[in-house]
Amino acid sequence: MIAAVAAATFTATALFSGPVPAAASGCGYKATTTVHFRSGPGSGYVSLGLLRKGDRVGNPQEKRDGWWKTWTMDRTASGIKSGKTGWVKASYLRKAVCMQLD
Repeated sequence: MIAAVAAATFTATALFSGPVPAAASGCGYKATTTVHFRSGPGSGYVSLGLLRKGDRVGNPQEKRDGWWKTWTMDRTASGIKSGKTGWVKASYLRKAVCMQLD
């Protein structure tokens, strides 16, 4: 019986400890329209792809002249992989609303 309780405790600890995934650490921001996801803070930098309206990005890691360095929280509608880092003009983003379904 003690061994079973110890095993269950170990399993629960292993499942629920450790780093929280980026997507779980906040709701991030959503694109308000189709916008380029760029390699640097400005329209002169290479486009890494497009964010479509509703695509989610994480909280800004850096801000420069109205541009935010961020990352994709999910695979985007245009196919940019989750976790990709890039720059977006901040005026095309709005805070995402968190929803919890019980």
